[in-house]
Amino acid sequence: MIEKNKATEFIDTQNSLNEFVKKLDGNAVIGIDTEFERIRTYYPKLCLIQVASSDSMACIDCLANLDLSNFWELIYREDIEKFIHSGSQDLEIFYLENKSLPQNIFDTQIAASLLGYPMQIGIKNLLMDELGINIEKSETRSDWSKRPLHPNQLQYAIEDVAHLLELGKSLKKKLKIKGRLEWCKEDCNKMLATKTGLMDQENAWKKIKGIKKLNSKFQNTAIELSNWREKQSAIKNIPRKWLIDDIEIINVSKMDPQSLNKIKLEPLINKHMKESDIENMIDTLRNINNFTKKRNRNNKIKMIPNYKLIIEKINTFIIKHAKRLGITQEALATKKDILLLVQGRENRLNVGWRKSQLNKGIKKILKQDK
Repeated sequence: MIEKNKATEFIDTQNSLNEFVKKLDGNAVIGIDTEFERIRTYYPKLCLIQVASSDSMACIDCLANLDLSNFWELIYREDIEKFIHSGSQDLEIFYLENKSLPQNIFDTQIAASLLGYPMQIGIKNLLMDELGINIEKSETRSDWSKRPLHPNQLQYAIEDVAHLLELGKSLKKKLKIKGRLEWCKEDCNKMLATKTGLMDQENAWKKIKGIKKLNSKFQNTAIELSNWREKQSAIKNIPRKWLIDDIEIINVSKMDPQSLNKIKLEPLINKHMKESDIENMIDTLRNINNFTKKRNRNNKIKMIPNYKLIIEKINTFIIKHAKRLGITQEALATKKDILLLVQGRENRLNVGWRKSQLNKGIKKILKQDK
């Protein structure tokens, strides 16, 4: 369902892009979304950018060899507010394309979470709940790198931004009434501050099935092997599993690093895993003790006495406070936030609106359990 008063363009020529950028200039707010392909690469390949303003919409073909510099310049202007929904991956692409992030971002998913919606609510459900608008989401798994794009794909893509301005205005109004608009700005800015455009390579191991069931020795080996895979996959710009599969990481982690050689690991050689990669991997695994000691030193945190009991009490307090605010517990504080707090590490609960909401109650709990 596209807004009737907006013209939709498919832009695949430089002249049409230049004209569209001129149309956008002067708008205080625009909606933006991206479609990308990541099946055959480590980094996302930008295929399509969807943009909506108050009077026009367009899908920009990023595979049409266009000079996007004027477009990016406009998107990065701080006087233009950008509405996005669940924009973490979009920001990753912006960073990879421009080595920096645009400011003045309003993420409607973050806004919705501060009004009581689930943290990961999709735009389809949010549009239906907020505006009574039903959009089509049948092309979720499309290959956006194929040309020509099917009309159904373009319809799907443009609907992600067609109602974004109206949705953002609706959410902003509600946030303002509740006195939470600044909360949203703070959380959006925090997202920008933590998004560097590169995946957190050192935590990629957490997605490997079965790794947490390994004993500490094998797990340390698997973690270092996962870190090695991330770095090599990024260098080659290939999917990590094309280099070495998760199951193979688990299997290799159980081998004695000192007894490893090219013959033992020869079955791992493939189109992307060369002999030189095997040698490099063996060197990495043989230095496992040095890496592990360094990581353990960095992660050694002094826990306060009775920390498990304190975590439980803080968690209970946060559940009750989130209920009073009418938001989910996760929107207020995650379990990781609470753990970081108890460990005395930098965390969201010690700054901004969360501190003003929670500091008094948390201090009371900590004082009681001294």
